Amino acid sequence: MTAVQRDEIEAGLVVRLDTEVLRAAGGSRTNATRSDAEDRAVRGTHDFLVLAVDPSAATVLAVPLFPKTAPGSSPLDQRKRAGDVDGWLAAPAFYSHWQHWRIPIDAVIAASAADPGTPGTRRRFAVSDRDALQDAANWATRNRNAFREA
Repeated sequence: MTAVQRDEIEAGLVVRLDTEVLRAAGGSRTNATRSDAEDRAVRGTHDFLVLAVDPSAATVLAVPLFPKTAPGSSPLDQRKRAGDVDGWLAAPAFYSHWQHWRIPIDAVIAASAADPGTPGTRRRFAVSDRDALQDAANWATRNRNAFREA
């Protein structure tokens, strides 16, 4: 396990992030539903799929991944996966249409110490199919919730 390096962060990267480290680093924003009763933003360590990188803002747009389907989620096509690390090629993976994160690149690096890959063996999704990544990113504009501090 090694933290990702700056030059590895690109659209299609699947990276394990500690959300408590993200919150402590500051600057991460999410559009996950929050009410007086609950905050639906993921907590703890989760795999995230990087959908886009904004070099001018030094941020990524990413979605947390889940092992089970839920209302408003979509599966990640196993045929578009690469990087046979930690069962990634065979394990089910879903993303919610209703939870996107904007994360500073420095925070991604800081929060990725538990990633099971190493440089050159990172998990990836749809690296040669940017439309699949854009389709997932487009859900952020359909969310009724504005981005807020994570």
